[in-house]
Order: sequence, then structure tokens, then C-alpha cells
Amino acid sequence: MGYLVKLRYYPGDPLREIRQADLAKIAQECGLAITLEAVGQEQTAEGYEKTLDRPLEEITQTVITLQGDEEPALHKGLRQVFAAYRAPRTVFALMGSDPAGMAIARETIEEMDGWW
Repeated sequence: MGYLVKLRYYPGDPLREIRQADLAKIAQECGLAITLEAVGQEQTAEGYEKTLDRPLEEITQTVITLQGDEEPALHKGLRQVFAAYRAPRTVFALMGSDPAGMAIARETIEEMDGWW
């Protein structure tokens, strides 16, 4: 069975800048496929982004996608991502994950961050 987890970080969510090099190291250590995608970056003159009535996929965010076949590997990878950047902070944080991956992510978020 494959697992898919999408972690959506909005501006100000991660503890530090999310770097591809860090994710590549985690991917190699855990045997996962991890990708990084920056979405959006649209802001008004006041520095705020207009998000009302816009699709989630268009709002400024950084998306980390983890994919793997083994539950322990996914758990380990999520722990490392959360230790480095913390868990994403919104109710939309896992949107796009498959049900099995989402369950493991929620469990790991609760274990590490305690907010879920």
C-alpha cells in the first residue's frame, strides 16, 4: 500500500525556511520520495494576500509532499520534517493527502506537536 501526505505551510507557519537540501536528506534516510513546491506569492500593496473565494491551490503556501510504501518510513520522515519545521498550523494542512497518509500524519502531529 502506498502513502501520500501533503503538508501545506502558509507564510509564517514553519519555524525556519524550508530547504530542498534538508528534504532530500530526509528522503534518503527514510526511503521516501519528498518534493517541495512553492505556490502563489501574490500580495497586495498593504502586504496582505486576498484569499477570499480563491481555490486553496492558488493561495501562497509551501507544499511538502511525502510518498512511500512503508508506514514506519513515513512516520520517521514526518517526525523529521516536524522536528525541523514544526507541523503545519491550519485545518487545511493535510488537504490532498490520501486517507491512509492523512491518518499517519495526524497521529504524528498529535505525537510531536499536540495540536491535532
